[in-house]
Amino acid sequence: MSIEKSVFDKKTMQTVLLDKYGLHLKEMIHLSLGTANCYKVCCDEDDFFLKEYQSKFEIEKIQKEANLVKYLAERDFPVARFIMTKEDESCFLYEGHVIGVQEYLEGESYLNDLPHYLLKDSAKYLGLLHLALKDYPLETELGEKWARSISVQSVIDKYGRLLKALEDYKEDANYARIKDDLEFKIELFGHIEEMKEYFKGITYTSSHGDYTACQLICDDEKVKAVIDFSSAAKLPAVWEIMRSYIQSGACPSGQSFDIDDFSLYVEEYMNYFPLSQRDLEAMPYVYLFQLSRSAYGYEEYLIDKTENRDALLQFAIWRTEICKEIYNKADNISKKLMQLSKSA
Repeated sequence: MSIEKSVFDKKTMQTVLLDKYGLHLKEMIHLSLGTANCYKVCCDEDDFFLKEYQSKFEIEKIQKEANLVKYLAERDFPVARFIMTKEDESCFLYEGHVIGVQEYLEGESYLNDLPHYLLKDSAKYLGLLHLALKDYPLETELGEKWARSISVQSVIDKYGRLLKALEDYKEDANYARIKDDLEFKIELFGHIEEMKEYFKGITYTSSHGDYTACQLICDDEKVKAVIDFSSAAKLPAVWEIMRSYIQSGACPSGQSFDIDDFSLYVEEYMNYFPLSQRDLEAMPYVYLFQLSRSAYGYEEYLIDKTENRDALLQFAIWRTEICKEIYNKADNISKKLMQLSKSA
């Protein structure tokens, strides 16, 4: 769901597309994809995909995304190419937002409800993506140095501030649930120091950064293309793998993490990109470390009071359910995954 009001109406979009691309707009269709404002723009010339990035995005970041997409396309990895403006630019600024126009790819897209039969293809294309990008230079995120720098007390203090803010919501129907979630995260993060050790010796690779169901275009029961590389970075491969599985719809209730099914997902990924014994051992702990420190959704509901705060709170509650589930099963997940390297 988009988190900011769009800067476009049909008239302004007609003007911008004609001005920048020489395209003649007939119809604009708002698409419910991710947190940016996305449109299918039907023009006399063809159909295109227009993305109005959130105001936090700087133009240099999207220019880097366009270069990465071009790199992948040249290596036959399925992506949606950027359309260049009349001035041969991959994107431009309009009303404080970066705007990019790309090829429009027909197909089915999902949010967190990817059909189970597509999970194997999702794992395949993530492995192929990491293979294609293994030598592509990107800045490292979630690195070992970063993990060591995270202050346990500062995170606990953050949750403490949210608990204090929650006291103004005692009559809120979500009060008890939010309190339970925040207290769980405080307790969990008090034991997180040992998880920092799992960032040592794992595989880092240039990656998508937000590889989930909503970034896949599917057709004929297969993944057709991967889109939206605006969050691309050099990351722990295991973080992207586990996050992609969970946020594609494999755990809709937050309480149903199937270890055997996840193992099959990782096994399929490993047919295209190798993981070490250390990667397999560390995977649930690296994922849990990052998830446990995030207050996304609770802050927006209690403090920022954003327009779609109710939906963001439900997302936060779901992620905390996942956090509890992984915490309870982490050792078993790790042991199961480590068997994959022995059978390879």
